[in-house]
Amino acid sequence: MDKQLKRFTFYALYWKLIRNVDNKSAGRLARAMCKYEFCDELPTSFEDDAEAFVWSNIEDILAKVKQLETAGKTPKSYNKKIAHFAFSDAYYKAIKLMSDEDGGAYIKALCGYMFEGKEPKKLKPPVDMYYDLAKTKLELSKIRIVSGQKGGKAEKVKLSDEQINEVTKRSGAIITFDEFMKLHPHIKNDLYASGKSLLNGVEWGFLDMALSDCKEYKNCTSLYKILTHYKEIMSCLKW
Repeated sequence: MDKQLKRFTFYALYWKLIRNVDNKSAGRLARAMCKYEFCDELPTSFEDDAEAFVWSNIEDILAKVKQLETAGKTPKSYNKKIAHFAFSDAYYKAIKLMSDEDGGAYIKALCGYMFEGKEPKKLKPPVDMYYDLAKTKLELSKIRIVSGQKGGKAEKVKLSDEQINEVTKRSGAIITFDEFMKLHPHIKNDLYASGKSLLNGVEWGFLDMALSDCKEYKNCTSLYKILTHYKEIMSCLKW
C-alpha cells in the first residue's frame, strides 16, 4: 500500500540546478518540490523560464523516485549513481514559514552542507535558526551515507586489510591476504563494502600463481579489478 511520505530523497542533480538561480527562485522551486513530494501537488505555472527549465530537468526523476518511495521501496538504481540525502518534511515545514528569499537561502545552506561540506556563512534570521534546527538531522544523514546505508555517489565504506583477512582466512597451504599483498606491492586495496561478495571463494595462493601467467592482469594495480576478473585470471593458471 502506498504511503504518505515523511521524507524524500534529495539528489545532487537537484542541487546542481537550484544553486544557479537566485534565492527567490530557489525558494519557490524548493517549495514546489516539497508540495509535490509531501502533498501530491504539481506546480501549475512558474515565475520565469529559468524556473521552468529547472523543473523540466528534475520532474522525471522526482516522479519515478516518488512512485517507488510511496510504495515503500528504495530507489536503489538512482541511489547508486547520484549523491543524495533524506529531505525531511520538517525542512518543508520550515520553508513554509519563510519567504521565498529566505527559503532559497535555507535550501542552499542545506545542500551546500550536505553535498559540498560547506558551512553556511552569515545566515540571516530566521534562516539561521531553521538551519541550526536542521543541522542534527543533516549530520545523521551524513553518518548514514558514510556507513554505506545510502549508496550512490555517497561516500563508500572501504574494507580494511584486516577485514579482508577475516573473510578469507588461511586454509592449509593457502597464503593469507597480507602475504599476497606483500608479494604484489603494486596492488592497491581499493575494495569497498559493496564489493565484499567478490571475496567469496578467493584463494590467494592460487591467485598469486595465476597472476604471474596472466599477461592482461599481472601488472594490474586495482584489487577490485583483479577480483572482478578472478575467474578469467584463474583460467590462466598452469597446473
